[in-house]
Amino acid sequence: MVQVIDEPQSAFLSAITDTTFLDQSVEEVLGLMLGVPVSVTSDPPTPDHESQTLTAVIGLAGALSGAYTVLVSAEAAMQMTACMTGMEFTVVDETVLDGLGEITNMLAGAWKSKIPSLHAACLLSVPTVVTGTQYEVHKRTSAFRLTRSYCFNDHYFTVSIYGENP
Repeated sequence: MVQVIDEPQSAFLSAITDTTFLDQSVEEVLGLMLGVPVSVTSDPPTPDHESQTLTAVIGLAGALSGAYTVLVSAEAAMQMTACMTGMEFTVVDETVLDGLGEITNMLAGAWKSKIPSLHAACLLSVPTVVTGTQYEVHKRTSAFRLTRSYCFNDHYFTVSIYGENP
């Protein structure tokens, strides 16, 4: 889903909301680097209020001001981290939290590197990971929001990018 709020279409806005760049970066990181086939899904399951979820957040600053987030179930975070580390996980521990943060960092970096106007002019923050069972990540109204969900190994995750020109 792409939502553009009160902003005329421009080449910059078109580039940062192009789902092709996002899909390519997800395939690059999960498919090539972690060896996990990934596909776009239009109907990911909604987490119930009892399930633990994790949201990794990377701040964007410079040519673009906003955030890059990855929302996953605890099971998906453990599976992603297992693919990255070669270790098995039965609980969300510090390694899983760090792993999800690093995977989100790789995803955000791969995405911004595909957009020439962001490549060297947009900085990424250190990842922050929020965990819980009933929480919402509130974002300020922004010029654009790009949200896309993916499936890998019967697990789902959602990437959201939102922000504005500073």
